[in-house]
Amino acid sequence: MTKPLSVLTFALALAMAAPLSATAQDDDAFARGVTAYEDGDYEAAAELWAPLAEDGTPEAQRNLAQLYRLGLGVERDNARAYELYTAAAEQNSVEAQVNAAFLLLTGEGVEKDPKQAALWFAKAADQGDALAQFNLGLMYEKGVGVPQDRDIARELYQLSANQGQKRALARLDAIEDDLPPDGGETARRERDEQKAEKEARKADAERERKRQEADVKRVTSRAKAEKDSAEKSKMEKATAEAKTGPILIIEKVESEPDQDAGEESEKAAVAATRNAEAAFSKAPQAPKGTPPVRRKPENRDTANSKSGGSAKAATPPNNTADRSQTARIRQVKDAETAYKRGDFRTSARLLAPLAQEGMPLAQFWLGRMFNRGEGVKLDRYEAYSLWRSAAASGSEQAATALANLSNRLGPEELSRAESYHQSRVRRMAQSRN
Repeated sequence: MTKPLSVLTFALALAMAAPLSATAQDDDAFARGVTAYEDGDYEAAAELWAPLAEDGTPEAQRNLAQLYRLGLGVERDNARAYELYTAAAEQNSVEAQVNAAFLLLTGEGVEKDPKQAALWFAKAADQGDALAQFNLGLMYEKGVGVPQDRDIARELYQLSANQGQKRALARLDAIEDDLPPDGGETARRERDEQKAEKEARKADAERERKRQEADVKRVTSRAKAEKDSAEKSKMEKATAEAKTGPILIIEKVESEPDQDAGEESEKAAVAATRNAEAAFSKAPQAPKGTPPVRRKPENRDTANSKSGGSAKAATPPNNTADRSQTARIRQVKDAETAYKRGDFRTSARLLAPLAQEGMPLAQFWLGRMFNRGEGVKLDRYEAYSLWRSAAASGSEQAATALANLSNRLGPEELSRAESYHQSRVRRMAQSRN
């Protein structure tokens, strides 16, 4: 047994709407009728549209039907309104079809006929009218004028809801057959849980973003403090030297060495340094034949007395670490030179191993290349991770770049970037072990 259908649940299309636009007709009288209607002169509008309606113009028929139904400019006459709606509906006027169907449902000016109403709604629904789709869906849901069929009702409601008809969406939720045995309680609980989980992820991402901002601020502040401290120390030293003169560290010897020997030693040291610099500019490592810088010779008698009578050559210090560091700096400079001339691939190749070793300057440059897609595939997560590592090592440039990138990423992207960074740190730690 079907539930009784209240006509109040139906939506009347354009009952109080303005008439169809004058652009639908080139006729001057029609356009003047629209102007009169908009000015509130309904009698003039009725007089201008009446002849056009008699000639069969569907827009004029529909507009004049509105005036008769609402009693504007003419005496209210629902029967005349239904005749005009039907005449326009038969000429495929969607608005007239929906209004004619509504009058057939309510019995205004015509005997009630739900079956005929369903036919007019169907014609309008076939033309894509959301209101007709909703009303016809309601008739199928309740079994009024058509056989009860909730599957068809759901399809019509869905079509109407897709066009923004909120009442159709409400009816979809209310159809009993669509609800599970528990009345939808489980579905609602799962929906609420998903919403809560989404909000929690959003909150976590926001907390992570704030933590990142705090880290960047802390690194920047620390770098600034160190810079200020260095500047202060430099100023204090300069002030002290201005008052007392430069502080010299002089090696005390028992007897002053021969002046000519001292000059020869200085010349040899300068030559050895230049040889080393020339070698570093040509290759990553200094050649084995680079001579060490000699110390100033001590008094022979003093040296013999210290060594028990036999003079031994001093063992040169081990400067392998210094040469390695110099080679790394030279490699970064080569990478910068390649970058400036547009050879991004070479620059990336030179920077990659240094960044892997944890060199902050290399990490900053390589991060910028990943952020721009220069010589490497564009990857902002990789850029984030490189800058994050460099900033943690005190790079102010990387800290600034990291802050700018973090501000451009959304909460979820920032969370994924941080996860990628942590995973990258773990991989690097495992590779070192």
